[in-house]
Amino acid sequence: MLQREGEPWFVLADVCRALNLTNPSMAAGRLDDDEKMTISNTEGHSGRRGGAQAFTIVSESGLYTIILRCQGAMTPGSVPHRFRKWVTGEVLPAIRKTGGYMVAAPEETPEQLALRAMAVLQATVDRQKAQLAEAQPKVEVHDRIIEADGSLTVTEAAKALQVAPKTLFTFLSRNGWIYKRPGAVRWLGYQTRTTNGDLEHKITAVRWSYGEPRVHEQVRVTPQGLAKLARLVPQGSR
Repeated sequence: MLQREGEPWFVLADVCRALNLTNPSMAAGRLDDDEKMTISNTEGHSGRRGGAQAFTIVSESGLYTIILRCQGAMTPGSVPHRFRKWVTGEVLPAIRKTGGYMVAAPEETPEQLALRAMAVLQATVDRQKAQLAEAQPKVEVHDRIIEADGSLTVTEAAKALQVAPKTLFTFLSRNGWIYKRPGAVRWLGYQTRTTNGDLEHKITAVRWSYGEPRVHEQVRVTPQGLAKLARLVPQGSR
């Protein structure tokens, strides 16, 4: 093993020898480019005699990949098999449950190990709280979308999205959702948005006490459109 930028790297030939793998090139071919590299023995690997020689080293991630994919990992009692069982049965479940895997360091007392475990647990709790806080606004918007009965006016949609109506009108007009005809005062939805179900037009006839009835047309946001806007419009814009 050798250190590169503070991270452990392993000589591929040594790893394959320990695992009884006879084709290091095939093992290397299963790794991503960032999990392997070719260096010369002048870069810090001792124990090799003769002139400068090039050899392949693998990262810690690459080491795990080789071991887990090794056929020996399926042979009960073999080194790869024991390693695979340790990783999948102990390490990964511990990380999933607590956010870390605790192993006592040399000369570490039980009290010190307990304090380190508590620190890992607290960090996990803090991370989960931050994730919940980040997701909460999206959850609330989703709940309002689910509860929405039919379409909403743009102003009502802005309220559901927790943004100022002016902000939503500006976003919709700049991003190909709504427009105004020259000289008109009312917004209309683009045909593509009404066709795909993001917007709809509500048309009502208003009869005045004088003259002929007039048609009133209003663009409205559907629940589908509201769901899309919840992902596109920055919340809290006032």
